[in-house]
Parts: sequence; C-alpha cells; structure tokens
Amino acid sequence: MEIQRQAPSAPQTVNPSRNQGGQRSLRLVLSLVVMAAVALLAGWKAGDVPGATFLIVAAVVGAYMAINIGANDVANNVGPAVGSGALTLAGAIVIAAFFEAGGALIAGGDVVST
Repeated sequence: MEIQRQAPSAPQTVNPSRNQGGQRSLRLVLSLVVMAAVALLAGWKAGDVPGATFLIVAAVVGAYMAINIGANDVANNVGPAVGSGALTLAGAIVIAAFFEAGGALIAGGDVVST
C-alpha cells in the first residue's frame, strides 16, 4: 500500500485592508467622543475653580491613557484565545467589556482608597 502525498498548496493571501479603513475611523471617532465627554464632564464638575483648564486637560490626557492601557490589557488577555480560534474577536470584545466594567464597578473603590 502506497501513501500518496499531495503537493503543498499555495498559501492563501488575506487582504488586511479590506475593511480596516472603516473600522479605524469608527474606533477613532468613538475614542474622540469618549475624550470629549470626559472634557465636558470635567469642565462641568470644575465650575469656577482656579486652574479648571488644567483640570480639563489632565482629565482628557487621563482618558487617553486609560483607553490605551485598557486596550493593551485586553489584548494581552484575549489575544491567545482569539489567535487560537477559541473565541471570535467580537466575542472577546464583549467578554472583555463586561469583565472590565464589572471589575471597575466592584473593586474600583477599594483600588482608589489604597
């Protein structure tokens, strides 16, 4: 009995730029909306406090850093599951959003008080 081997097929090419432009624009717009909301909230809460402009700028920079740190943490945690095919990217984002918000709401006060 002879085993027949098939010739290796050419690797399939994936077009990464297929829908990247629209997704990048959406992510950018959502990030800007969050930072604008933080700026408005900080300005509203600051009122007539001296240095309110500095407070608003600091809040926007903090929001920017929080978005980046959160994205890095989520990528480190769900990257292997998405890469292996155990989770879809959309499923990983939903799970991460649920647990990130839950962790902030449940344990956030204890973290801030330390």
